[in-house]
Amino acid sequence: MVSNCSIIWILGANERNTTGFLAMKVISGGQTGSDQAGLAAAKELGLETGGWLPKGYMTAEGPRPDLLTLYNMKEHPKKGYPPRTERNVIDSDATVIFGDADSPGCTLTRKYCKLYTKPVALISFPGAFSIEETAIGIANWIAKDPEIFVLNIAGNRESKNPGIFEFTKAVLLLALQKR
Repeated sequence: MVSNCSIIWILGANERNTTGFLAMKVISGGQTGSDQAGLAAAKELGLETGGWLPKGYMTAEGPRPDLLTLYNMKEHPKKGYPPRTERNVIDSDATVIFGDADSPGCTLTRKYCKLYTKPVALISFPGAFSIEETAIGIANWIAKDPEIFVLNIAGNRESKNPGIFEFTKAVLLLALQKR
């Protein structure tokens, strides 16, 4: 059973995106949990996927070179998570972060969003809102900005926040569906 969440902070937005889908491409860093859930949801919806993995294709489960072909990802030339996090923020138009906003990875992602003036939405998990309410909030946020075509999905790994994969995927399947 997936818990509820809280939408704790959303920055950015103005006009409506008229592409049909609320994002044309979803990228992430390929980590277990939120990152992989975002890619899985996008692929299920038929959206383009991509993003940067750390050198050596590292995830909490170990190397995952299969993600390169499964989700059209690229291997970053530098080791560690920070370089790929920065690149994914740069390559996206906006970021949605799922989980504990104060975790080291989420804090770093927020820092890069601020540095590169990219809109960011923080979705705490677990929290107070249902999957449906969260999806509506994200969809409305994206729909107000016609410049969001590449959406970066970031957040906690599954081992740090159990259930986050299931929650993130369910939310994004609803939020990103064709309108």
